[in-house]
Parts: sequence; C-alpha cells; structure tokens
Amino acid sequence: MFRRATLFQEEEMRSAVVPPQGLASLRSIDGKLIENWYIFSLSSELSADKPISRVIYETPLVGYRDEDGHAIVMLDRCLHRGARLSEGVCREGKLRCPYHGWTYGANGKVCEIPSEGKANSVSLSKRGWSGNTRQLVEQDGVVWVWMGEGDSSKVQPWRFPYAEDNGWNGYFMVTDFENEVTHLVENFMDVPHTVYVHDKWFRKKAEMQVPITVEVAEGRVVVTYDQPGDSIGFTSKMMNPEGAPMVHTDVFIYPNVTRVDYSFGDRGYVINSQCTPIGRYKTRVFTWISYRLFNGTVGRIAQSLLKSPMNYYTRQVIEQDVDIMKNQGRNLLRLDERGAAPRFKSTGADELHIAVERLREMGVAGDERLMTTAWARERELWI
Repeated sequence: MFRRATLFQEEEMRSAVVPPQGLASLRSIDGKLIENWYIFSLSSELSADKPISRVIYETPLVGYRDEDGHAIVMLDRCLHRGARLSEGVCREGKLRCPYHGWTYGANGKVCEIPSEGKANSVSLSKRGWSGNTRQLVEQDGVVWVWMGEGDSSKVQPWRFPYAEDNGWNGYFMVTDFENEVTHLVENFMDVPHTVYVHDKWFRKKAEMQVPITVEVAEGRVVVTYDQPGDSIGFTSKMMNPEGAPMVHTDVFIYPNVTRVDYSFGDRGYVINSQCTPIGRYKTRVFTWISYRLFNGTVGRIAQSLLKSPMNYYTRQVIEQDVDIMKNQGRNLLRLDERGAAPRFKSTGADELHIAVERLREMGVAGDERLMTTAWARERELWI
C-alpha cells in the first residue's frame, strides 16, 4: 500500500476556512455548485476509535463512526463553547469534546454533559441537541456528504464503475492538489499535455493527428478519440498483449467527476476521479482505478498480484499532474490576489475545455438549461 500524497497537512487544511487576504471565498465564487454531493473520506478512514478532520468548501467537518458502525459527519465545532471536536477522542462510538467533555453519539446527538452530573446529563441529552450533522451516503468505499441547503434527493452521488464487479480489480488513490476543480478536471481529460508532462511515463510525442468528437448532453462532456493504433505507457504489453484496437473516451460528469476509459477488446482500465473542493486553490481528489486484464478465476488472481505495480505506475503519473497543477495554480493564485486573473486563449483543440467551463459556469449560476444543453462538434488535435 503506497502512502497517500499530500501537499498540505491537515492543520493547513483546517486553515483553508479563511481565504488569503484579497481573495474571494470559494463558496462565494462557486454559487450553486455547492448544492451537490462531495466525498468526505474513504470508508476505511472512518472508525469508532478516532475522529478525523476534513474541510469541504472552507467548512471544517469532523467524522467518526457510532457504536453501530454508522458514519457520522458534522460541523467540527462543539455546541457548548465552539472547540474543535476533531481534537477530542472517541470511546465506544461516541465523540467527546476535549474542552468540557460534551459527548456526541448516534446521529451526532449530545448524549452526555459531564458538568451536569449523571442524572441531569441524561435529562439534558433528551433535548435532542445535534452537532449540525450533514446528510451522507456511504457506498463504493467512500463517504459522500451533501454540502448544499437544497433538496439532496434530486441528485444522486456518483457510483464508481466496476466497484462491485468481481471480474475487475480496483483501488483508490487520494491526492491533494494546489489548484481548483475546473482546472483539475480539464487536466484529467486533456490529451495534448501528456506528451510534455508525462513524457515516456505515459505517452511519447509522435506528431500524430487525432480526430476527436466532443459531445455535450445531460450535464456531461464526452470526448471520443479516433486513434485505434495508439498505446498508453506499459499497457501495450501488459494490458493488450493481443494488440487489439484501443478505444479511448474521456467524460466529464457535472459537477466534479471525470472518467477516462481505455478499452482493448474485453480488457481495459478506467481512471475515475472526483474532486472535493477544500478552499481557493486547494482540492482533494479521490481517484478510483479499476482494471481487467484476464478472465476467469486464475485471471482474477493474476490481476490482484498486479495491484502494487499498477499503484506504483499510476502514482508516478498523477504526481506529475500534481506538479503541473501546482505550477498553474500558484501562478493563477498570485494573479487573483492582484485582481489580474487572466482570460484564457483557446483553439479548436481546446473544445473539451471550453465545454467543461461552460457547464461549470452554468452550474454556478443555477442555470436550468444545464441538463438540457446538447451539441456535438468534430475537432482534431496533434499529439
């Protein structure tokens, strides 16, 4: 198991609730984008033994499991005097504040107030005081929280592909980026940058013309590449020994998910990333890597043995994206702080970027046409 990459420690993440001087808050900029589900943590990170601290949209949150193993996520602030609950302790599925010992149990409700004595403590807890819990859904190995104020039932959390398919293997990578969601999702779907940022690791410059189709519908941007003879890194030998034509598609799913598929006949792998916004130019990305190399029981055993080398390879590639996103993010940050944020120049090869930006802008404004906007364009790019 490889170490999770982090660019900033949890203490620094907690400080993200206050944007740098002169910089507008992410909540004020993203508008209605907040009305969605975002990943709080991996399921494996939550326990009944220790609380964990996270920040989403500049909001400090704390998570733990109650005595029945249910996930609880709430505002990282004690109802009593506002201390950080994430610096408290968990005992038998109950979270105790480090300041006066106020204790929270199932559903994040206060179940003990030590200073009132045992009898009065029980009586007071019946008032139903709750620690500002968030609506959540736990599935596919992650815990989603609803960050909006509106009706969450109209939007379903994303399902990670093949997470419950025994014929596929998969694993999560959790990575911190010094950049914002729009720039990250564009990077994850961008092919031209691979010959520069991922030279030799992922793709070599080949001066190859690639026709693409960009389609927008139902809050998605789907890019299909006409490149059947292409290959990606080590995959041509390990994942595609028969030399089957490669089918490559990139998809942006509003508001913050990308899915990149490489298929070789009945084999292939999927890189599926969800971006959780922390604050201005700080984002945590949960990437689900799923792959199928062989069929049958023996094939599944062989696939499991390849998890470590696959993890190593994908980690090296994503760390290169971390570096280039830091380059862009830090530069945009210093320009934003001066009130000199640039307008991007784009060509036909940037059609997917333009499409992603339009959908995200419509989401910020709460534009009802977001899910009904539909068009398709043919473009080409060189790699």
